[in-house]
Amino acid sequence: MTLTHWNLNPLLTGLFFELGIIFLFQILVRRIWVHPGHDPKFSLNYQQGRLKVLSVIYFGLLGIYFEYATIHVGPNYAFVNIRMLLLMYVVFFIGQQTAYIVLALQFLTRIVLIGGTQMERSLLFLVFYAVIIGLLGVVRHRLWTSRMLTIIVTSIVFIPLFWLLVYVMHFPIQQKITLSDMYEQIAIFWVMDIVLYFAIIFLDRDNRSYVQRVHQATIDELTGLANYAAFATTFNHTYKSSRADNDQLILIAMDIDRFKRINDTYGHLGGNRVLTTVGTMLREYVGNDKDISVYRVGGEEFEMLLTGMTMEMARMLAREIQVNAENKTVVYQHSRIQFTMSFGLAQLRNGDDEADHLYDRADRMLYQSKGRGRNEITTDLQEN
Repeated sequence: MTLTHWNLNPLLTGLFFELGIIFLFQILVRRIWVHPGHDPKFSLNYQQGRLKVLSVIYFGLLGIYFEYATIHVGPNYAFVNIRMLLLMYVVFFIGQQTAYIVLALQFLTRIVLIGGTQMERSLLFLVFYAVIIGLLGVVRHRLWTSRMLTIIVTSIVFIPLFWLLVYVMHFPIQQKITLSDMYEQIAIFWVMDIVLYFAIIFLDRDNRSYVQRVHQATIDELTGLANYAAFATTFNHTYKSSRADNDQLILIAMDIDRFKRINDTYGHLGGNRVLTTVGTMLREYVGNDKDISVYRVGGEEFEMLLTGMTMEMARMLAREIQVNAENKTVVYQHSRIQFTMSFGLAQLRNGDDEADHLYDRADRMLYQSKGRGRNEITTDLQEN
């Protein structure tokens, strides 16, 4: 078998091409995915945020390339199968909206490259694939309870119909194809589909396992808050960016008063119930606010990072948390546990050449609150 034969073999070309595309996409996913810090309900969602932007750009560029190659190279069965496979998997795994964006980019590429000389055929191209995306969306919506069932139904029922249309309409390939060509391309598609399906499932599971490991390494299991490792990374990054941009940055150090007494009186399970209550309470203050992040950094100690806030605003927030804690009653077995919290607030200063300077000052303010009888709020504005 000659090298030329290998290069022109549509099955080999398609397999190597599609696997290369998917592997590269998964590598980019790993690079661009950002762990959602304090959010315990993390997910790897290709239809939101940076991953959606990556998906649109990546598959949009692929669509432009396929259109360019089709126009300049001419009719190519492998390209038709690869285009259909990628379109199918974009709809199923990333979303129908992204598929329509990719199609729109392909249509615009056709207009730019061939102008208005074949406008009728370009519009037919747009409608043809828009209908296909719509049908794939219906299949996904109706059968998505089983991913394997969706792929099987689409491959066995939908793809033969697609190639039958190609055979009858001579579109999108501008030449007459024989029945044997049609059967061959359907068989090639099925082989490529099986390989691509298992490759995507393997890589997707590997990515989700990676996300799970990152989650476990940065989230405190008991409270659901980000842990000290996440705090150290975020704190140093936020410190550097705030220094560079001359932005406001305030650190609130807080802990539960007389927590050892709670553990001694009610046992560690009672203490854990208090920690869980505090974690739930603090998460309510974070919500979707990107200017607030909160962490459990050890034992009964917590840290809260605030950006873009004045010290007065930070003190009001600390006071609200303080009152909320005072009014909380933790029910454990037959006991009702009351607790209070102490706070130390420090804001970034011009003389803070290291992040530790800000951290140490917040810690000192916390200990001053403890020394003043606990259940107090102390800011570094009060520091002599």
